[in-house]
Amino acid sequence: RAEAEARLAQLQADLEPAVRQLIGDAHAAGAVQADTDLAHIGIRTGFGHTNTAVVDTYVRQAVTNLEGTHLRIFRSVMDAYRDAVVEDVGQIATGTATRRQVSQRVLDRLADQGITGFVDRAGRNWQLDTYAEMTARTAAGRAQVQGALDRYQAAGKDLVIVSDAPQECPVCREFEGKVLSISGRTTGDAGNGMTVYGTVASATAAGLFHASCRHRLGLYVPGLTRPMHGTADPEGDANRQQQRYLERGVRRWKRRELAALDDQAAAAARARTRQWQGRLRDHVDTHDLKRLRYREVVGSAH
Repeated sequence: RAEAEARLAQLQADLEPAVRQLIGDAHAAGAVQADTDLAHIGIRTGFGHTNTAVVDTYVRQAVTNLEGTHLRIFRSVMDAYRDAVVEDVGQIATGTATRRQVSQRVLDRLADQGITGFVDRAGRNWQLDTYAEMTARTAAGRAQVQGALDRYQAAGKDLVIVSDAPQECPVCREFEGKVLSISGRTTGDAGNGMTVYGTVASATAAGLFHASCRHRLGLYVPGLTRPMHGTADPEGDANRQQQRYLERGVRRWKRRELAALDDQAAAAARARTRQWQGRLRDHVDTHDLKRLRYREVVGSAH
C-alpha cells in the first residue's frame, strides 16, 4: 500500500508536464503535415502560431482521464491481494493444498491480473502501462489532427480527406477516402445535384478518431486529389487483433515466471512463454506482419 501511494504521488507530479510536451509536439506535427499539403498546391504558410487554447483543451482532457484512474488503481492493488488470498487460502485449512502451493496460486493470479492494473467503469481490465500509453497515443493523435485542421482553416481551405490506414477497424472502415468539411458549410457536386459534405464533427461523433485510431486527415482539392477505392482490409484487422492476443499471452507467461516461487514453476512458465512466442512468430511470418518485440516485454507500454 505504501509503495502504491508513493508511486501515484510521483505520477501526479510528473503527469501534466509530460502530457503537455506530448500534445504540443503532436499539434505541431499536424501543422507541419498541413503546411506540406498546402505547399503542394502553391500555398506557402510559413510558420503559423500554435493554437494554445486547443492544446490546453487536449492536455486537460488527457490529464483528467489519467488522474481519474489513480483511485481505481490504488483500490485495485488492495483488492487484488485480498481477493486472491481469500479465494485460495481456505485450501490450506481443508488440507487440499500446501502453503507453498497456495502461495504460488496467489502469485500466479496476481501475475495474470497485473497488480499495476485496474478495472474501468465499463468493467474492462487494464494494465496501467497499456492504459496510459493508449490514453497518450489517443490524445496525441487527436491533437495532430487538430493541428492540421487549424492550419488548413487559416489558409482558407475547408475540405479534407480521411486517410487509408491498413488493418483498419470496422468502425473507421466506412470513413476511409471520405471527403469531409471542416466547417460544414462547403457544398459539392456528388453527381446528382448539389449536396453537403459530411463534417469532421459528425464523423468524429460516429466513431472516427476513437481511442488509438490511426487515421489522419489530409487536404482535399477538387479535381486534384485522387479518390480512394478498395481500401477495406478486414483480414488485416483480424490478423492484427490475433497478433495483439498472442503478444498478451507472451507477457502473461513472462509475468508468471517472475512470480515463480521455485525453479520448477519458473521453468514451466518459461516453456509456456516459448510456446506462445513460437505461435506469435508463426503468425507474423505467415501474414507478413512486423513483429514488435517491445510489446512482448513485461512492464512496457503496449
